[in-house]
Order: sequence, then structure tokens, then C-alpha cells
Amino acid sequence: MTGCNKFKGDQEIPSYIQIDSIIISQTSANAFGFTPTANITDAWITVDGWNIGGYQLPIRRIPILKKGKHKVLIQAGIRANNLSLRRSVYPFYSGVEFTVNFIEDSIIHIDTTKTVVPLRNTNKYVFKEDFERGKHGFDTVAGYGGIPIEIKQNLIVPAFTPKRLYNEHIGHIHLTKGDSCCIMTTETFTKGTDTELPYNKPIYIEIDYLTNNIFEVGIVSTSNGKTNFHPVVVVGSMKNPQWSKIYVDISNPVTLQLSEGADNFKIFIRTAIEENNDEANIYLDNIRLVFAGKN
Repeated sequence: MTGCNKFKGDQEIPSYIQIDSIIISQTSANAFGFTPTANITDAWITVDGWNIGGYQLPIRRIPILKKGKHKVLIQAGIRANNLSLRRSVYPFYSGVEFTVNFIEDSIIHIDTTKTVVPLRNTNKYVFKEDFERGKHGFDTVAGYGGIPIEIKQNLIVPAFTPKRLYNEHIGHIHLTKGDSCCIMTTETFTKGTDTELPYNKPIYIEIDYLTNNIFEVGIVSTSNGKTNFHPVVVVGSMKNPQWSKIYVDISNPVTLQLSEGADNFKIFIRTAIEENNDEANIYLDNIRLVFAGKN
């Protein structure tokens, strides 16, 4: 990770910080009308404004060359696009700050009651799909098999367990050997409207998923009546499927397409059955498109 920044001063015996996990505030998630699922892999730590760095959770012991009372800021870190080299603070979760009394050669355990991070109140979610409305916001693309995403009750399926703690329903894509490629797109995010995507700003797609088959996530841009698909990430199949969450960073491809004259965008999800699969089961939930709105 990015730790090991040295403090100024003469102290030689460090204090230590222990952090088990970081979770999302239920209250702040409720304010936006969705469940607080997250995949926070790292904690980014600042002491008195000094950046200590990012560390993979759980953190058993980080040396801090401080003693006495000091301000500690903890921010939630993610792996953008599920890549270890894309570890960073997630810009749509607020940090938590509090005072810690450091004691030399002692471990300060910061428990989960202090590491509950809220969603930023400036977040703007222009697409939210939790499959709880009896319908969903995806359309199939003509000429690509027409396999729709179905809404399923959130139950344990034999030999495959898409059980969720929060929602009653989930999205399900099911393919067999006779099915061709499936492509689905969202509604349009249009320039000059409330759904306009910003230029040169962080934009992420959040997706909860459980899958035994690869699928692709990207954006569709339209410029001068011409539509183009721009793949961003391929989500791999799971040997032992269990629910996870991916944060898909579409900031750069959106900015590039805007600079080339695009005025409309959609999200797309694309899949085809893998050669070694008899059937593909892709379960999806809590799909969101988020960027920073105005204060």
C-alpha cells in the first residue's frame, strides 16, 4: 500500500492504530433511498493533516509517531474497476474525524462504531435500480439475442446462493448454450438536462453482483446521430459465487466522448455464455450512477 510516510520530530517509539472495517451509514443511505451496500477494501488515514497513507483492511497495526491527543481522519478506500493498482479514496463517501489519545508502544483499537462513513450529501444519483418497483430501467438492444433481465424474488437458489440481506428482489440474467449475446442499456443521460454527465469530474457506476459468467460494463455515447459502445471493465466469473460490489470508473471515457461532441450517454451491460458453462446466471442489484452535484 501507500503507507510508511515518516513524521518530523524526535519520537522513536511509535503508537499503533488498529482498524477492523469501515461501513456505510444506514441513515445517510436511507436519505438517498437505497441500501448501504459497499466494498470498502482500504482505510486512508490522516493525522493532524499529515497523510499517513492507505492500508488494506483489516488493519492490525499501523505505526504512528505521535503521542498524546491528535486529530485522526479516516476515509474509505476502494479498488476502482476491481483493480489493485486503482486503489484510492472513494470520492462519494465522507470521511470521519475524531481525536485519538496516542500512547507509545500501545495499540489504539478504533472500533466500527467510529468508522461508519456517511454518503456525501452533494452526491447526485441520476440512475438507481434496486428491482423493487415491479419493473426495471433496462432495455435490450435489438439484434443481440433479446435476453431480458428478469426480476427475481430474493431467495436462496439451489446450488447457487444469491441471498441478500436488504432487498426483496434482484435482477437476473439467465443464458443457456442456445442463447446469443445479451446487451442491455439504461435510459439516456442527456446534455442540457438534470441527467447531464459532467466534464472532467469523477463519475462512477456502482453494481452489486453475483455471477458464474463474465459480463462487461461500459457506456454508450451518441454524437451527431452516431452511437458508439465504449467498454470500461470486464467482470470475471466467480469460482465460488458470492455477492460483491464493483465501482466502475467512467470519468475518463465520458470526458473523452464529451470533448469529441457526444451529447447523450447510456450505461450498458453485455454478456455471452462462456464456453465451459452450460448456463450463465448473473445476479445484479443496487445499480447506481453517481457524480458530485452542486452544493
